Amino acid sequence: MKTRTHLSVSAIVAALLCANAARADVTAEQVWQDWKDYYAQLGQTVSVGAEAMEGDTLVARDVKFTSEATEATTEGTISEVRLQEMGDGTVEITLPKEIPVVIHSKPAEGTPSDVTMLLTNSDLKIVASGTPESMDFDLTSAELGMSMDEAKVEGETAPVKIQITATGNKGKYHTEKGVTRILNSEITSDTVTFAAAGADPESGSTFNMTGTINGVGGTGTMAMPTDASTKDMNAAMQAGMTIAGDFLYTDGAYKIEGTGSDGDFVAESTGGAGKLNFSMSKDGLSYGGEAADSNVTLTSPSIPFPIEVALAQTAFNLAMPVSKSDAPKPAELLLKIVDLKVSDGLWNMVDPGEQLPRDPATLVIDLSGAIRPLIDLFDPKQTEELAAGSDPAAATPPAPFEVSEAKINQLQLKAVGAELTGTGAMTFDNSATPPKPLGAIDLNLTGANALMDKLVAMGLLPEDQVMGARMMLGMFTVPAGEDAVTSKIEFKEDGGIYANGQRIQ
Repeated sequence: MKTRTHLSVSAIVAALLCANAARADVTAEQVWQDWKDYYAQLGQTVSVGAEAMEGDTLVARDVKFTSEATEATTEGTISEVRLQEMGDGTVEITLPKEIPVVIHSKPAEGTPSDVTMLLTNSDLKIVASGTPESMDFDLTSAELGMSMDEAKVEGETAPVKIQITATGNKGKYHTEKGVTRILNSEITSDTVTFAAAGADPESGSTFNMTGTINGVGGTGTMAMPTDASTKDMNAAMQAGMTIAGDFLYTDGAYKIEGTGSDGDFVAESTGGAGKLNFSMSKDGLSYGGEAADSNVTLTSPSIPFPIEVALAQTAFNLAMPVSKSDAPKPAELLLKIVDLKVSDGLWNMVDPGEQLPRDPATLVIDLSGAIRPLIDLFDPKQTEELAAGSDPAAATPPAPFEVSEAKINQLQLKAVGAELTGTGAMTFDNSATPPKPLGAIDLNLTGANALMDKLVAMGLLPEDQVMGARMMLGMFTVPAGEDAVTSKIEFKEDGGIYANGQRIQ
């Protein structure tokens, strides 16, 4: 639902925007027709109450757009769009300062809701140029905003308000029409501020959130075959639709203040630069991002001291094929949390004697490999057919893909004086049930015995449990220095699992 909502809400502004001015002629009628064609391709229904030339200006009134998704409908109204021919081959587009949008949500499971939003702008200027086949749009605006002042759940008004405002906005958009429509976009904002407030009528608890993101920028590309529509996302992708985008910012901060049964609480956060990226086509889906220098502080009457958390870096990435295939395709998964630090007050709750090392903690899971989708993952019908053909008594639903290769590029878990690292690679024989792995994983562990000794001394672990853990380490590892062990786990052709050459299964 979020993807469709984004297309329908930002669509109103985005199609009428599009990049560097070219010295060629374009008319108001051509710009207006291109706008309507574009949004029809995005699966929207656009209706116009009236449109006519008034001198050098095409005026369209009572423009309504509707976007239908499986569980939601988005409706918006633009009271008037003015497209003025400037006499030099360009067209200046004027939108009203307010555009209302309503989202009706009717989920298959859950409660229906109606959300009313208002898109606003200040000093918005959009200039179109180029040719009917290759249009460019330049945009500037002192302020662009989106507010949600009313939300109804099952007909009852929910006390929630949201306001997002971007200042110092500049955008460039370029669109080309042919067998495939191409759209390239670039937009920057000096600052984006956001605020949200709400209350729970039953408990009386409230919250108020404010925040700022600075140096915001983004680029996007889309290619859409002219005979395709996002009403059928899978068909559009198979026909050649591609979408990609990047988003970045220089720094940001937010603050949440609230009241509850335990009293008032405050959470504050600051962070450094960050970025997000996304791409989607029939060849695969990719989504990732990272952030630097995050700091969070929480104070609450239920906690006798402030909780402070700092992170040097966080990152994630997911890349995988999405179209049915006879051959495996590359896939990746990354999760990274680097140098996690917590305040001494929190440490003292579990370690008042300061016996445990309080070095920053790190977790890195970096995997790659190859998987073969058994269906087109964006086709709901194929998903339903896969589930319908499965064994009803099975504990889990059938997987929509096969894993043929898996590689551990990096595994690292470092905390409280101990560290586990590893690498490995395996292939899978999917003709066997369950699939048979073949390969090896190399693991290194340091500081485990010292950590167990400290946990026993602190009374957090009983001696007999630690003794059992030491015996297990002895069975599956070999010494590699002072309080250091290694282990090689092998999966062999005979179906056996071996640890350091000794069969364990």
